[in-house]
Amino acid sequence: MSPTDSRLTYPSAAEAFWVSQAELVTEKVGDEALERLTPAVAHLSDLFTTERPDKKFPDYFADPRLLAAYGVFFLPQSFTRTSFALSQICGLRGWKPSSQVPAILDLGSGPGSCGVAAAYRLRQAGFMKLALHGVDKSPSALASMESFAQATLGDGVETKTRIGDASRPETWPEGPFDLIVAGFVMNEMPQLDHAALLRWFGELKAKLAPGGLILILEPALRVTAERLQKVSDDAASGIMTRVAPELDALPDPQLGAGEHWSHETRDWEAPASTEFINRHLHRDLREVRFSFAAFSDAPLTPLPAGLSRLISDVQIIKGLLRFITIRAGRIESVEVPTRGLSKHEVKKLAARFGRGDIVRHPHAPMPKLRLTNHEELEVFWTPESGWAP
Repeated sequence: MSPTDSRLTYPSAAEAFWVSQAELVTEKVGDEALERLTPAVAHLSDLFTTERPDKKFPDYFADPRLLAAYGVFFLPQSFTRTSFALSQICGLRGWKPSSQVPAILDLGSGPGSCGVAAAYRLRQAGFMKLALHGVDKSPSALASMESFAQATLGDGVETKTRIGDASRPETWPEGPFDLIVAGFVMNEMPQLDHAALLRWFGELKAKLAPGGLILILEPALRVTAERLQKVSDDAASGIMTRVAPELDALPDPQLGAGEHWSHETRDWEAPASTEFINRHLHRDLREVRFSFAAFSDAPLTPLPAGLSRLISDVQIIKGLLRFITIRAGRIESVEVPTRGLSKHEVKKLAARFGRGDIVRHPHAPMPKLRLTNHEELEVFWTPESGWAP
């Protein structure tokens, strides 16, 4: 399965919906409508990166032009990030809802980036009837979520929305829910310190159905990824079973003053409308980057001993491949000899796996190790290995 496979790509119906919204707000058609949205996309891009507010994000969804700009440019990326996270949770760990009609809660839903993505992937996995609940502060975003869900998911998915606050459990619907996704909301809750975030996590757990899943996604920025990682490590130490992206409950050894921090980097294929707007913005759309944490007390597929998770890109150096992994809570630098392989064969080997994938080899743990030959390296899982639970 490649990054362009239907299990991981952004659906054409979703793209068509947001292009139609762009046409409505600009009163233009096709490429001209997208052209008119470019300044709004640039404004949002600055808001999410260089001009991030210290305390409170504005309701940018209240502006129809900014809402449409988000839907065309940023929503496909969050939709795809959610899909990649679920590919590990469902494909590697075998999680699936226990309910015949799974209920999804999308906290801080916006127009449905993560919740609609989760519902779409569960429909692909064979769950034709679903209940999708969205909670957000923005009435405009919630109205769009209902329309977006209908256009993307069709019949069989009942979508309900309510005005609420992702940080205030008293504003959430009752539940229980088979899947709770909190997509890119923790970074918009700077008022919560670490202890408060752990209490918030406990409120998420209290809303779960038996065997339910909590999926938290955050930006790949070091400050946001490490804030999530600290919550994840503490939650995994006794509150709930961590199922991804780590392979165990051991603390992340990347936390601290080191060069690396936990985040995913995945190749994807941006939709044509997103690429068109990017002609003048020149953002790097080759990859989606994000951090995430997933928890479930459901019985899942057991993992064999000796697996390692890649936490770096794969470097091609003369005579070898080099990458960094975590195994049993420790960081390892691994070198794979490539002597005897052609340049084409080396590139083909390196392309088989990347950051976030799971590998295995027969050597004992040590900080630095070199395999005897490339045949000792087994790529155990990548998103292309298969998705459906």
